[in-house]
Amino acid sequence: MARLRLFANLRESAGTSQADFDGSTVAEVLDAATEAYGKDFGRGLSVAKVWVNGEPADMADAVGVTDEIALIPPVSGGALATRVSEGSGALLVVALLAALVISNLLDDSAIFIFVVVGTALAWLWDTTDVLRIRGARINPAPLMVGATAVANGSYRWGIEGFAGGMAMAILFTLVWSVLDPEQRTTRGLSIAMTLAILAGLATGSLTLLHLFSVPMVNAAIAVAAAAGFAAWGVQQSGGEVGGLDPNLGMVLGAVIAGLISGLAAETLAITTMVLASAASAAGLIAGRAFGSLLRTGSVVHTARAPGLLTPFDGAVLGVAAFWAAIWVFA
Repeated sequence: MARLRLFANLRESAGTSQADFDGSTVAEVLDAATEAYGKDFGRGLSVAKVWVNGEPADMADAVGVTDEIALIPPVSGGALATRVSEGSGALLVVALLAALVISNLLDDSAIFIFVVVGTALAWLWDTTDVLRIRGARINPAPLMVGATAVANGSYRWGIEGFAGGMAMAILFTLVWSVLDPEQRTTRGLSIAMTLAILAGLATGSLTLLHLFSVPMVNAAIAVAAAAGFAAWGVQQSGGEVGGLDPNLGMVLGAVIAGLISGLAAETLAITTMVLASAASAAGLIAGRAFGSLLRTGSVVHTARAPGLLTPFDGAVLGVAAFWAAIWVFA
């Protein structure tokens, strides 16, 4: 038996967003679902993308009781989440992380701020693109303006600019949601406001960390990357790595990366780095939960949600928690 998650018209045909069906392969589970939900569901299923645990899947792939099968119908205009080629998302994530590290090492802070904002804009675009599959049409433009305002405010005026930029991001998102009929709903406003706050926290925190010290930014990126890799490794192992789940793997990876960063850089205190990495791990887990809730409609801890930049879901809160810990303890 595997869990089936349904989106858009398939969810409407079935009358539910998720259900459990018996079957040892993807094909057997989908056959059981078609028999249960009827011909309309079957027609929609014939053109849907099939993912297992966040990765593209074939009909012959084996599934078990802990696996989640997501059915994502094609969207008019084409959403990124329905066009993901295997490995393309991982390559994009690595490229953006490399750009952040390299730009952080340059003498020109403006270049780093540009890369930070560009990364946030890419994440916002990817997230809102996936949200279209769920029928939530969130315009990314005001969210992008808000994230840019927080980064530039933080760069120009420090913590006061960060606070002012966050206020502007929230106000602009609120005004836009009132003026936009498609976003003028409780659901639309809540989603847009959540994205605006998350993106603002990420861009502002990275900017303030950069102003604090260059090694601090690289440490924050290393902690987030190590935590994400550890969670992925545990997930790929099917929970066979010491009985860890992805969240515990994330905490372990973050703390180890923080400890190594403290030992490697003379300017970083080991105690502070361990505390900051632990705080970052909590933020990463919370951000991952928020991201899966936005992308799938439910909190998923054991599988990767749809999207190219899903790994950044946790990082947006992880870097904010890292910066908060540095601000308090450093």
